[in-house]
Amino acid sequence: MQIKQIDHSKLSDYAKVPIAFEVTSKLQICPTNNGLGGLQLIERPCTPYIKDYDLLADCHPLSWKKQFDLDEWGLFVAIENDMFIGGAAVAPEMAGFMRGAANLWDLRVHPDTRNNGVGGKLLEAVIHWSKERHYGTLMVETQNVNTPACKFYSKKGFVLGTIDVHGYDDPLVQDETKLMWYMDIH
Repeated sequence: MQIKQIDHSKLSDYAKVPIAFEVTSKLQICPTNNGLGGLQLIERPCTPYIKDYDLLADCHPLSWKKQFDLDEWGLFVAIENDMFIGGAAVAPEMAGFMRGAANLWDLRVHPDTRNNGVGGKLLEAVIHWSKERHYGTLMVETQNVNTPACKFYSKKGFVLGTIDVHGYDDPLVQDETKLMWYMDIH
């Protein structure tokens, strides 16, 4: 496997890597003493269904060019046997997000190659890119329905810093909780 940085002219190839996954559990947010005693995330099984971020409005990689100047982004792919098997997109500091932080906008690994270290190698490239640009923090947004991603980021050293149970008003995701993870990369 090889990790390569690409420019946005290769975004259509990047977008061919599926991001969809099967949701089999959710992290339930359980406040203690109405939240004054803290919050606990408890993994609960759910009726399985497929979640595909690419089907949400403005989330598909081919829609990014209309929304952002991708010349400043880091776009990475994992390649094996001349096939794209993973991708990662990291955005520079953005309005509305933490100052001084790079934003891991997208991380996808082909279902046939998940749990084989592809995501970790892509994350290493993103961290390297962020450090080169002197960012002190790398942040990423997940949802409580993406338990595997939450476990991945926690294992890699990210700390859960924001839990927003009312983070989405889009009817397709309004029942999901926004989770923001942060990694100090100094």
